[in-house]
Amino acid sequence: MKKTALVALLCLPLFSAAGAADKLLADRHMDRVGKCEACHQTMPPKAVGSKQCLACHGSYDKLAARTDGKDINPHASHLEDPDCGACHRGHKKPVLACDECHEFKGIKVP
Repeated sequence: MKKTALVALLCLPLFSAAGAADKLLADRHMDRVGKCEACHQTMPPKAVGSKQCLACHGSYDKLAARTDGKDINPHASHLEDPDCGACHRGHKKPVLACDECHEFKGIKVP
């Protein structure tokens, strides 16, 4: 019972942000799968690693093919297999990690 209450409490911020126009990554995943455990493999939740992301989204090559044709293709990185969390921040606004070295103006990370 305590575990269920903890999971519900931890997921509460996800539901309160669900009406926002620009949903966070975690909110969009919650809309699709409806439970925190779909991404978080441990409770209490710990950070989600790239291995978990790729289990659902496929390889970096598959992701690069899906995002081909954009101004830049961050999934076709010269950094080989970067950590998904470098750009995608589940419960925070995403960033473009490429901007640490490059300057890509106006590129929005989903």
